[in-house]
Amino acid sequence: MSAVQNSETVETTTGARRTPGTPGAAPPRESAAGIFFRKPAAVFFLAVLLAMILVAFLGPVFAGDPVATGNPIMHPPSAEYPFGTDHLGRDFLARVLHGGRTSLIVGFSVAALCMTLAVVVGGFAGFYGGAIDRVLVKIAEFFQVIPGLVLALVAAAVLGANVTMIIAILAVTMWPGVARIMRAEAARIAQLGYVESAKASGFSGVRILRSDVLPNAMAPVIVTTTMMVGVAILVESGLSFLGIGDANQPTWGSLLNEAQPYLSQAWWLALIPGFLIFLVVLSVNMLGDALNDALNPTIGRVK
Repeated sequence: MSAVQNSETVETTTGARRTPGTPGAAPPRESAAGIFFRKPAAVFFLAVLLAMILVAFLGPVFAGDPVATGNPIMHPPSAEYPFGTDHLGRDFLARVLHGGRTSLIVGFSVAALCMTLAVVVGGFAGFYGGAIDRVLVKIAEFFQVIPGLVLALVAAAVLGANVTMIIAILAVTMWPGVARIMRAEAARIAQLGYVESAKASGFSGVRILRSDVLPNAMAPVIVTTTMMVGVAILVESGLSFLGIGDANQPTWGSLLNEAQPYLSQAWWLALIPGFLIFLVVLSVNMLGDALNDALNPTIGRVK
């Protein structure tokens, strides 16, 4: 075997990267966006979710006052009242649109707050380890054991129920789960060679954490946070269903609560908000699953 052949054999067995087009070259990897948009279900549910967000935020501008009465009572869905009316003669379409905006604000706000807290606490704990890790883990465990429903009941009784309070309570009780994922990823990446090289080069820990660790640890955090939108909407709906919420601000959960006495007379009062909650949660979970396939580095991205 010639020297050239020997050299090529060594390069192959050591896994050296070949340029595309050469014999035996590895196929190019597909981008995360390419993997995501190659899934028809992901594209469909992304379109559904974006459409619901658009309608929920722009619809109330044209839907009218959600508390205005004077319409026929318990009028079934029709051309004049697409979603019917409720027991007080209020246009149910206006109430559903206003309620959807509130529910979506709660879901996305809770997810954003959870991710922010998780990235800061989990990132520092996993990267620095030692005493900092132990202290931050204890803080996360303290918030994780707080029963969210009990805290919501106490806060509603003391401070009064409102949307801001519900967002804060859900974020406080839900962020530790995401922080644990961030901590594990940050600790794993902190042991890799390029991070050790950056430390040896004299770069500060904060700079390494911001530039090298956090960006590479975000994939599982983004996936978990995406699914948390649906969890937050479900929990908020459950709290509103129990009457813990702002009576002046309709949500899909509060609409379900109001519909209980009229289930046999007005089926649409429970079916419509219940179906919308189901559709949003399903869409978010399907997007989270597609993001997991696209961002998970252990999944092959060969075209």
